[in-house]
Amino acid sequence: MFGNTGKIIKIDLESGRTAIESLPEAYYRNFIGGSGLAAKYFWENGDFGVDPLAPAAMLIFMNGPLAGLRLSGASRGSVAARSPLTGNWGDSSCGGYFAPALRYAGFDGIVITGRSSSPVWLQIDPTGVTLRAADDLWGQTTSETDRALKAENGRFCRTLVIGPAGEHGVRYANIMNEAHHAFGRAGFGAVMGSKNLKAIAVNAGKNRMQLADPQKFADLRRTLNQQVRDSITGMVLGELGTAARLEYGVCNGDVPIRNWTSSFWEEMGEALTGDALSETYLTGRKACAFCSIACKRVVRVDDGPFAVANGPGPEYETIVSFGALLGSMDLAATCRAGRVCNELGLDTISAGATLAWATEAMHKQALSEEKTAGMRLQWGDMQTYIGLLPQIARRQGPFGNLLADGSVAAARKTGEQTLAYTAHSKGLEAPMHDPRGGGHGLALAYAVSPRGGCHVATTMLPMEAGACYYPEIDFDLDLEPMTGRDKPLAAVVAAEIGAIENSACFCQFADREITLPQWVDLFNTVAGYDWNIRTMLRAGRRVFYLKRLLNFRYGRTAADDTLPPRMLEPARDGEPEGIQINFEEMKAAFYDLMGLDPQKGIPSREVLETYQMPAEASVVWEA
Repeated sequence: MFGNTGKIIKIDLESGRTAIESLPEAYYRNFIGGSGLAAKYFWENGDFGVDPLAPAAMLIFMNGPLAGLRLSGASRGSVAARSPLTGNWGDSSCGGYFAPALRYAGFDGIVITGRSSSPVWLQIDPTGVTLRAADDLWGQTTSETDRALKAENGRFCRTLVIGPAGEHGVRYANIMNEAHHAFGRAGFGAVMGSKNLKAIAVNAGKNRMQLADPQKFADLRRTLNQQVRDSITGMVLGELGTAARLEYGVCNGDVPIRNWTSSFWEEMGEALTGDALSETYLTGRKACAFCSIACKRVVRVDDGPFAVANGPGPEYETIVSFGALLGSMDLAATCRAGRVCNELGLDTISAGATLAWATEAMHKQALSEEKTAGMRLQWGDMQTYIGLLPQIARRQGPFGNLLADGSVAAARKTGEQTLAYTAHSKGLEAPMHDPRGGGHGLALAYAVSPRGGCHVATTMLPMEAGACYYPEIDFDLDLEPMTGRDKPLAAVVAAEIGAIENSACFCQFADREITLPQWVDLFNTVAGYDWNIRTMLRAGRRVFYLKRLLNFRYGRTAADDTLPPRMLEPARDGEPEGIQINFEEMKAAFYDLMGLDPQKGIPSREVLETYQMPAEASVVWEA
C-alpha cells in the first residue's frame, strides 16, 4: 500500500487491550481516507444503538493519504463518532502537527472504545502503545496538560488533549492539538471525557512513507507549494489571517449580528477585521506543519479586563461568535474569549451561539430566573459572557449546566418558543456566515450537510465568493450570491469536492490553488489510487452518500434537511434586506440531481448500486 500504511490502532479502554488492525485497500480507494474512511469503518463496525457518551461508543481518529507530506495544506486529520451534541454522525477536522506524527509512527488511525475505570492518557512511540495513568492531569487546562506531556515525552511529542469541558461532558467540548489547534465541532472532547481519556501523545517514529511515484510527486510538490505560496489567497491569509475579509462580509450581509437579528453594522466590521488585529495585538504568526501560508495569529493584550499573555490568537469564527454575534466590537475581548475557550476546551462557535441564544431569550423574557440563577445577559457585556465560560465548562450552577448542552437542547428544556432564537442545522450551531447575504447556496449546503451546520463540509462558501471554478468538468459559473440560480448544481459539485477535501484531510485555503487534474495527480503519485477526475469525484460523492446513510440509521430523513426560521426569514437590514431565500425549490432540485429519495433523504437503491454500494443499499432499503 502506498501513502497510507493500512494499519490502525484499536484500544479497548475498559480492558486496557490494544491491537493493530489492517484495513482492506478497497476501503481507501473507495472512501479516500480521513472522515470518509472513518465513516466506512464505523458503518462496518460501529454500534448504532449506543448513546454517544456510553462506554461502548466508538471514537475514531483517521488520517488522510497525504498526511506527513511536506506539502502546504496536508497537515490535517479527522475525528469522527456519533456526536453528543446532535445525536447524528459527526466528524471534525484539525490542522497542526498530530496527523503527520501519527503517520510517521506507522499508523493511519486510532479507534477507541470502552471506558477506563480511572483517568488515563495514551502514549504512542517507537516502543509501542501504552495506557498511562492521568490522575494528576485530570482537571488541568489544555495548555497545562500539553506542557506536562511534553515535559515527560520531549518537546517534539505531539498531543491531543481535552480540558475541563470534555471532562464534564459539555456537549460541544473540543479536542485540542498542541492546546491551540482545535477539533472544534460536534463535541468530541465530551466523548474522550466520557471514556476517562485525558490525552493522546505521539512521539513520531522514523517510518518513511512509501509513495507510488516518488519522483513525479517531488516535482508536483514543488509546483503546488509555489502556487500556494505565491497566490493572492495565501498572501492575504498570511498577512491578515482568517478575518481578512470580515469587513467585506459585513458590507454584503455575510456576518451574523446579535444572534442573526441584523446583517449590517459598519463600525463593527472595521473594528474586528484582520487589519485591526494586526495593528493592535498581533505579535507574530504561525503555521500548521509544512504550510507556507501561516494564517495562525499570535497575539498579546497587555492591559485591561481582557489582558492575555503572548500566545494563540482568534480565528474568524471566534472573532465573530464572540464579537458581532454577541453585539460587541471589542477585539481584545475576542482575544480573551478565544484563549479561555481553548484552555477549557470549548468550541467557540457553539459557545458564542449558545450565549447569543440565551441573551435573546432573556430579552424576550423567555428564560426564568430558576434557569438563569438570576443572571442577566446584555448585548456587548463581554465580561459577563467570558466570566460564564468556566461555569459552562464545569457545568456549575443551573445556568452553566443548561448552557453546556448547546443552544438547541437548552431551548427544548426551556420552552419550544425559544427554539425560534436558534440558528443551526440538525442541532449543530451554524458557523459565522449568514446565507441570506453571503450566498443562498450556503443555506442549501448547511441544510444537506450530514453533520449539520457546516461551512467546510462543502466548497459552497468559496464558490459563491467567486474563488472556485472547475473548467475541467465544465463548471465555470459566475454565481450570484443572493439568488438560488444555479445553486443546486453548484451544491452537487461542492458536496463532491468538499468530501474529497475532508477525506484527504486537506486545508481548504491551500486547495483553492489546486486544480482538479493536480488533485488526481496527488492521489495517484502518493497513494496509487489510479484515478481520473471522474473516478475521484465519484469517490467524493460516495463518501457523501455514506454519511447520509449513517444519519438515516440514526433516524434522520429528508425532513431534517432544513434550517430554522431565523436563518430563512428575509434579513431585516443591510444588503440582503427583504430578499427571500427560495429554499424548498433549491432543495428539491438538489435532491433530483443527487438521486435522493424525497422522503427518506438517502440515495435510491439504483444510485447506491451505481456507486458500488450494494451492501449499503441492502441495509437501508431492505430494513
